[in-house]
Amino acid sequence: MSSQYKNRVSDMASDYMNIRSLPAMLSVGFILASLYQFGGISDVTLTWLADSGGYTLTNQHAIMVSLGAFAAAFASSETKRFEHYERWEQVAIAAGPGVILGQQYVTEVNDFLLSLGDPLGMQLAFGATILSWGVAVQ
Repeated sequence: MSSQYKNRVSDMASDYMNIRSLPAMLSVGFILASLYQFGGISDVTLTWLADSGGYTLTNQHAIMVSLGAFAAAFASSETKRFEHYERWEQVAIAAGPGVILGQQYVTEVNDFLLSLGDPLGMQLAFGATILSWGVAVQ
C-alpha cells in the first residue's frame, strides 16, 4: 500500500513537471524571438535548409514566433480572462504585442524607439515585451 501511494505521488509530480515544461519552452522561444526582433541576436541562418548557403530568418519569423508563443502562453495561464487582471497588468499585457507589432509595422513607433538611442530604444522595447510576458503567464 505504501509503494502504491509513492507511485501515485511520483506520477502526479511527473505530470505536473510535464505541464510546467510547456510554458518554459514557450518562454525560451518568446525570449529568443524577441531578442532577434529587437537586435539582441544578429542573423540566424539555418544552414541545413537551403542549397545556397542556408535560409536566414527574418523579423517576420520572429514576430510570428513571439505572438504565437504569447497567445499560447496566455491561453494556458491560470488567469485566462483579461478582466481578472488589475489595470496595470492589463496595460502591461497589451503593451507587449503592441510593441512587437508597432516596432515592425508602425513607422512612428520604430522611429521613436530609435530616437531613444541605439541600442537603448530596442533594449527598452525588449524589456517591455519581457515584462508583458511575465505578467501574462502568471
